[in-house]
Amino acid sequence: MRLIAALLLVATAACQGPGGRAGGAGRAPLVVFEAGPPLRLMAAPGVRINARLKPALELDGGMVLRFDSPYLTADSAYFAAPPTAALPSGPRRGTLRVSVCPSGERLCRSLEMTVAW
Repeated sequence: MRLIAALLLVATAACQGPGGRAGGAGRAPLVVFEAGPPLRLMAAPGVRINARLKPALELDGGMVLRFDSPYLTADSAYFAAPPTAALPSGPRRGTLRVSVCPSGERLCRSLEMTVAW
């Protein structure tokens, strides 16, 4: 259990804004990867996950998992509920790519992090 917590901490640290923090010291990460099941992406308050460019987890070995949710905003641009992906069999390590849109910013930013669980 401690190993899982440590791995999630490393994964969320990689998914923070510039300088390792989302907007400054003491702030929460922009997105948190939860190992589930199912795998889930949780956005920080005020942060939206881009649904037009669905998050992807490229597993070691080449398999790609896409995160999705049936609940989208009215314009279908953002997830209205945390996107999920089925828990894969096989490798439990990979690279997560997600586009997030922090409130107050005009452009979304791409985040990439290594995750393991």
